[in-house]
Amino acid sequence: MGDSPRELPAGDTRVADGTATSLARKIPRSLVEIGLPVLVIAVIVLLLPLFIPSFVSSLVSKMMIYGLFGMSLNIIWGYAGIPSFGHAAFFGVGGYAAGILFLKVGISNFWLILLLAIVAAAVVAAILGFPAFRVFGVGAGAVNPIYFLLATIAFGEILSRVAIAVRPVTGGSTGLSGIKKLDLAGFGFRMTSGRYYYLVFFIVVVCLFVMYRVVNSHYGYALRGIHDNERRMQALGYNTWLYKYTSWIIAGVFGSVAGVLFAFFGSTMIPNNLAMVTSDIAFLLVIMGSTTTFFGPLVASVVYVGVEYLASLYLPDRWPLIFGAMFVFTIMVIPQGLGVFILKWWRRLFSGSPA
Repeated sequence: MGDSPRELPAGDTRVADGTATSLARKIPRSLVEIGLPVLVIAVIVLLLPLFIPSFVSSLVSKMMIYGLFGMSLNIIWGYAGIPSFGHAAFFGVGGYAAGILFLKVGISNFWLILLLAIVAAAVVAAILGFPAFRVFGVGAGAVNPIYFLLATIAFGEILSRVAIAVRPVTGGSTGLSGIKKLDLAGFGFRMTSGRYYYLVFFIVVVCLFVMYRVVNSHYGYALRGIHDNERRMQALGYNTWLYKYTSWIIAGVFGSVAGVLFAFFGSTMIPNNLAMVTSDIAFLLVIMGSTTTFFGPLVASVVYVGVEYLASLYLPDRWPLIFGAMFVFTIMVIPQGLGVFILKWWRRLFSGSPA
């Protein structure tokens, strides 16, 4: 977003007068390069349900949910440089909180459920993150980063075991089911799958906007600085521990929003939604999408959900093998990620230079 305006050469016959030239110079090139395609894609996604079957709309809803899940992990991984194998803990806390509030407590207002689930995830992230960052840490002065990764794995696995143990509340090993009916504003507004698509779209767009503002703020630039050289940031007076800790909580909050959307999308939540098997999905989305581009994990979610759907039709028993192959393919063929590949291709196309 920091690119300078693209100036047209003097005397260009495409420009009729000085006013048009002045206007062209005031439009940042990045606004056309990035903003325009994002707007076009958003409009297409918004209108898709009018032209595609309902099952395809469900797949697109899942793509958006998983995209948000992966992008929430990218806040701490791509920007703060803190990879985590336990991000499903927040995804699952959000989903389980939604299910418990709806099924056990009897709350039917979606917005209230979403708010309470976010608070629950933020509290869990704060509680789990404090000892992890204090004891193990990451980056400059860390005991050993691998210990932090192991701790994040433990978080999700412990919470999944808790979900199995507290059967009266969480449904035990079978989880919670029947998370279907929603009330958006307290007026008994019944939610259909078609309407839910637009609800997911709205919430994901709002979350992406907020995340984009966060990572492109002074706070986000500080996270990048910590990622690149934590000791230098410490020397400049930044409390790097606090920045990393708060980024962990922020990522957990957005991960929980994805979990809430997923709970109502699939109508169920199971212990595996808290465990590493679900964290692996976010991990793959970030690797496949790229840690260096904002929309990378969202792009990867389109590929992931598409492959998952085809595998469920033709090779359901081979899904673990296919999932692992996606990791290997990404690392060997597109190590920089789809986001970087698409961005480079688009910029070449925009500039008119040969591919």
